Amino acid sequence: MELLKGRSAPEVWLLGAEYLAKRKEHEDFDVFLNVATPTVLSSADASVLRRVDSFLVEHGGLPVNTVAETIFPLEDYLRGGTREVFEVYPARMKEIHHSRADRRWGTYALRILRQKDHKGIVFNPLEGVLNKIRNHGNYKACHELSSGRPFEDDIPIYDGALDRKPTYGNLPCLSHVSIKVDNGRVRLNATYRSHYYMQRLLGNLIGLGRLQFFLAHESGLDVGPLTINSTYARLDTGANNGKCCHWGVDDISKLLAACRANYSEEVAA
Repeated sequence: MELLKGRSAPEVWLLGAEYLAKRKEHEDFDVFLNVATPTVLSSADASVLRRVDSFLVEHGGLPVNTVAETIFPLEDYLRGGTREVFEVYPARMKEIHHSRADRRWGTYALRILRQKDHKGIVFNPLEGVLNKIRNHGNYKACHELSSGRPFEDDIPIYDGALDRKPTYGNLPCLSHVSIKVDNGRVRLNATYRSHYYMQRLLGNLIGLGRLQFFLAHESGLDVGPLTINSTYARLDTGANNGKCCHWGVDDISKLLAACRANYSEEVAA
């Protein structure tokens, strides 16, 4: 177990990757990451973000923004506000799923925007959380998960009806998101079942920060800290992804050294 704290998403990503790189099997359980300002980037942060994004794309991985958008569709929000997120995005994703063999792509964002209650009625968990923050923002943490379905300030991502049987591949890695209001700030805590720190972590941190930004902006609050519990964390090489990615331990080491140099240059300046 380890607790790693930093200012920004890129900085905390680097701390997490460096930590796992030093471990014998490049993995650990219960790695906690805390980002003080998840939506703020310094010039060094921006350089690290660009460097990681280029590395992933050049080695056959997904761009950082693609991973982030599967958690919260910021581009839709900036284009059309809450209506674009709540109505247009789910409808578009439904059309995309009809044309894909893997109909669970983009699962995270869809699960926080569309679920069914015990009566089979479709509802929007994220809209419900936003309304409760707007109407009951003076409550900090009095609402918890009930019967595996959204209740008050919590959003479950793992769905036993769909996810109880698979052991690998189609299982969602993001298991739970908990939102709290603390002295005018929206805090977010996310739990991951399994976490790839090369292909996913930086995009996950940015996507969750975007979700925080949405809730804070729509409720007139500020963005607070972001905390992640990676219940199983791995510094994945290309082979671990099981797809067309191709990077090894030496490639990762060079990337981490270059990113650390970005922060060293910022301090020196």
